[in-house]
Amino acid sequence: MSTPYVHTIVETEVLPVPTKTEPVDPAIREELLSQVDERGQVTIRCHFRTVWATSARIWPSTYLVCQRTGHRSSMIHAEGITCVPVWMPVPPGITTFILVFEPLPDECAVFSLVEEIPEPGGFHVPSIPRNGRDLYDVDV
Repeated sequence: MSTPYVHTIVETEVLPVPTKTEPVDPAIREELLSQVDERGQVTIRCHFRTVWATSARIWPSTYLVCQRTGHRSSMIHAEGITCVPVWMPVPPGITTFILVFEPLPDECAVFSLVEEIPEPGGFHVPSIPRNGRDLYDVDV
């Protein structure tokens, strides 16, 4: 006799809307970026644009996938967005968050950002051309 399938309800917490901060002076930003020890990490700054208030979160099953080799670099840190199961409110406009990944292979010239989740609506940014610094800005 097989065990019946059981649905589980997961409680989620909604956090307050983040306050907007003043933009960083571009010269200061470049100076700070030049001092960062990236250790081969890939940093993606994601810009989430919406015309209405919504919610967002990131799953740990988010990867960078090399188009040439299929290599998957795992996400190792997220900043400015909550992780599952916590939803983060997103106000209308542009919300920016940062994702940090394991290094991509040297032979990777083009990769995709893929959030593999068991529901519709995962982030997917295809065909991102690789640059020399492994620092990227993408719209999600």
